[in-house]
Amino acid sequence: MKELWSRILVAVAGIPVLIFLIWQGSWYFFFLTAVIGLAGQWEIYRMIRQKETRAFALPGYALTLLLMLYVMQPSSVLAVVMLLVLQFVLLSEMFRNKASALLNVGATLTGVIYPGMLAAALLWLRIDGAERGIAHPAAYILTVFVAIWANDTFAYFTGKAFGRHKLFERVSPKKSIEGLIGGIAGTFVVFFTVHYTQWFPLGLAEAFFNSLIVGLIGPAGDLVESWFKRDSGLKDSSQLLAGHGGILDRFDSLLFVAPFLVALYNLI
Repeated sequence: MKELWSRILVAVAGIPVLIFLIWQGSWYFFFLTAVIGLAGQWEIYRMIRQKETRAFALPGYALTLLLMLYVMQPSSVLAVVMLLVLQFVLLSEMFRNKASALLNVGATLTGVIYPGMLAAALLWLRIDGAERGIAHPAAYILTVFVAIWANDTFAYFTGKAFGRHKLFERVSPKKSIEGLIGGIAGTFVVFFTVHYTQWFPLGLAEAFFNSLIVGLIGPAGDLVESWFKRDSGLKDSSQLLAGHGGILDRFDSLLFVAPFLVALYNLI
């Protein structure tokens, strides 16, 4: 009962803040994505420690933050600073002397890539999306959030009712192929509702490809995070969100989907 109330309180407090930051955009959304990226990176480094590997966390966080600042305001100075920090990570292992230098460097950069670069992709969708054909970036990001929620919800109930064939039992024993199909149906409902109501301009092809990406790639992101947790022996990525687990537990699908949506709007 206590955990249920914690989940409700976090949702009631968090959802309005989330909507506000998405709708305001600019540095407000930068703050949101920076929190997701850096907190998620801390969780990845937490998992990595379970494998007796020592990421160099501070320069790792710095690289993620610099990358996100570059998305906000691209400049040659930021690019040079990122290269210098990267060189520092490589050189520092000689002086840290913590054994397995290759594993430590790889671990540090893993946190920059996942979730750092993925959070930067999410930021790009809001900041530069309008220049690449997203008619209303704020409304679009909110729609992606709703579509991911619909994907999870439809997948859960479809899997409960009809799940017979395991999707990837070694990683997530409860997920089924039937649940995956139901989840995809949920994303199609969301994006095609936007298309037909024209809450914001969203073409038929856009609605189709967005539905497909969120419906297929969202669950893949959830599986990847589940695999990382299973490999590290952790049940949750952390307890940062009371009753909801960690940042990656809540935003794993969104982070994984973001780069594919960036690719979509750079190709169409």
